[in-house]
Amino acid sequence: MKNKGVVTIVLFAFIAVLGCIVVNHYDSMRYDLNYGLPQIRIEFPLRADTLSRDYWIEKCMAEVVDTDGFRRTATMDVNVKGRGNSTFAQPKRPYNIKLEEPISILGLPARKRYVLLANFFDHSLMRNALAFEVARNTSLASTTPKGCHVELVVNGESQGVYYLCERAKDMVSKESILLEFDTYAYKEDKIVFKTKRNGLPVSVRNPDNLPKPLRKKMELLVNSLDSLPSEHVDLQSFVDYFIVQELCQNAEPNGPRSCFVHSNSNDCFVAGPVWDFDLAFNTVGVDSMNDTRPMRFFHLEGIRRLTSDSLYNSSALWYGEYMKNPNFVMMLKERWVELRPSFERLVTYIDSLDNLIRPAAIEDQRIWNHQEPARFDTCTTFVSGVNTLRRVYEERIVKLDSLIQSIK
Repeated sequence: MKNKGVVTIVLFAFIAVLGCIVVNHYDSMRYDLNYGLPQIRIEFPLRADTLSRDYWIEKCMAEVVDTDGFRRTATMDVNVKGRGNSTFAQPKRPYNIKLEEPISILGLPARKRYVLLANFFDHSLMRNALAFEVARNTSLASTTPKGCHVELVVNGESQGVYYLCERAKDMVSKESILLEFDTYAYKEDKIVFKTKRNGLPVSVRNPDNLPKPLRKKMELLVNSLDSLPSEHVDLQSFVDYFIVQELCQNAEPNGPRSCFVHSNSNDCFVAGPVWDFDLAFNTVGVDSMNDTRPMRFFHLEGIRRLTSDSLYNSSALWYGEYMKNPNFVMMLKERWVELRPSFERLVTYIDSLDNLIRPAAIEDQRIWNHQEPARFDTCTTFVSGVNTLRRVYEERIVKLDSLIQSIK
């Protein structure tokens, strides 16, 4: 009887311990979501205000919580650093995330590196997502980053709505040479060479180390980009790239900023990946110096609305020369007619994103309210931002018909 009592005590003790383990395991696997979006939860070993664009914060703890509240990954060791240029200087900062090995997060392709875009200048929080969807309806689809909206929680505090997505660099094969045209390369000391015609700054984003002979070869090929026809230009991709930038009213090619081309095995340049649309789809005007300003500056002399009477990128990059080429212009006109129906259908995509992120976006607005001067955005709320985005997008589709067909 004494042995039975000992066995019983041990058995009950084992069940109690097992119960605690199960409860603790369940508690660590389930979260109450704040606003219905999946969560990326990150714990920094250091204070977040030590964030740098140049140095990784190592050994951060991260986990992914899906929309049902269940954790979809084991707790991961990740390295985190800041990213962006003008956006990094804002209170709501964007992040780079580096994992120990490639992992698929929330159904995205398995990557070792991901980006968390803050979209701080975009009160609709969906311009990048819409622009990427526009590009996915063109020949640029295979190199367009995939992403999804998430709520970011850092050290237990919600940071609002972010856009988790792939990096532009990861959208081309490791064998491809990826070039970026970006004036920020001067500040970052990453410029490799400048083009002869327009002095465009060129950086090599892939591979990390380009041998000098190959760099010289790329320089020669890049300087022939605006000479059409050319065996070194995938003209279809450059037509579609122009359409995407114009439909989205993106002014970045005029910098240029965040404009990419990549080469394939035949030394043929393909336009893209597309990137950086947080200032696109906006009710801005262009002044006599070709500078963009919000609607409130429309009383100034010489202001033109981008949505009405401008092909703003027709002189950007190499397009000033392309517009003189009858074959390019013909392809552009035909391609626009072909693609327009798919663009019109994307109005429903705006509505679906609105329904998806609205509760979280309104909370994001509360968190960051009045901290952004809306220098390039006339909207100051999520609702007005979405309504303006929808209106500007629909208006731009109509206007591009006449603008593209009027090219001589």
